[in-house]
Amino acid sequence: MRALFNLPAPAKINWFLHITGRRPDGYHTLQTVFQFIDWNDAIDLIRRDDGVIRRIGADDLPQDDLCVRAARLLQEFTGCRSGVDIHLRKSIPQQAGLGGGSSDAATVLIGLNRLWRLDLSRADLMSLALQLGADVPIFIFGRNAWAEGVGEKLQAILLPTPWFAVVHPGRGLSTGAVFSTLDLTTPRAEAKIAGFAEWLGKFCESGGQGQGADRGMNVPDELGFSPAKGASPLWGRNDLQPGAVALEPEVARAMQAVRAELDRRPSGLRFEVRMTGSGSAVFALVDASVVQGLQDEGGLPAGVPASWPAGWRGRLCKGLREHPLQHWIQA
Repeated sequence: MRALFNLPAPAKINWFLHITGRRPDGYHTLQTVFQFIDWNDAIDLIRRDDGVIRRIGADDLPQDDLCVRAARLLQEFTGCRSGVDIHLRKSIPQQAGLGGGSSDAATVLIGLNRLWRLDLSRADLMSLALQLGADVPIFIFGRNAWAEGVGEKLQAILLPTPWFAVVHPGRGLSTGAVFSTLDLTTPRAEAKIAGFAEWLGKFCESGGQGQGADRGMNVPDELGFSPAKGASPLWGRNDLQPGAVALEPEVARAMQAVRAELDRRPSGLRFEVRMTGSGSAVFALVDASVVQGLQDEGGLPAGVPASWPAGWRGRLCKGLREHPLQHWIQA
């Protein structure tokens, strides 16, 4: 096998993100639920016989990016003498909280495991992935999951596959800068997976529309917005959202724009808009009945309404049940 083309590297959203503390090594402990969505980068891997690992293609990404680091790490771990040309075609916005860079690195590990005929197990690849970043292991794990620790303690969870309106306000956010805004002086109670599962059951019973969700679980709105008419709260919160908004007001502006766009439609906004990960992208669950209308108007899924600021990007994304390359790895 000489090459693998158009390997998908999907984005993810965080249904919630609770920061529970900070370890002595500086990493923050957290609780979250990851779900893959069908917004993908694409990667070509072309095997080389000289051991050289390099990026090809014209883009503005560094030559020593996370994809190259992933390939080198795998090469060093296995002693493989093959090399690779990596062609990455970006679609997922950078510094958006959508996991694009982490997903790219994971797809390189998965693809090279096959291209170089290494036959490493999922556990081996996840161990390597964690050396590249806390978000990389979920893309090797390959299933939607409840995550704890720094994001590496994963428990598979069956999620519905709703539509999400995902909007990036044209500006990225440094994960380190966002985490630096946290105040961890007050102890934070840890959530229980059973609580999320109970809420999710009600969500599914209501057809994903929110009528069955417990409106008594309302979370104070960190941004000071008035709750959208008829919108239910999502479970939990994103602890990084207030700090992200303080650093980049466009995040709040994007949330307001998504709310307004959906709230003007019948059954359009069932749940509040939330930031994903460390931002700056925001998402909202979209009722299937309004998906066609949004598509017909020429904005989402491949862009945003013409009246929105230049540079913003948006898509209607479908939640996935698993990573597209989930079955490429042995147990």
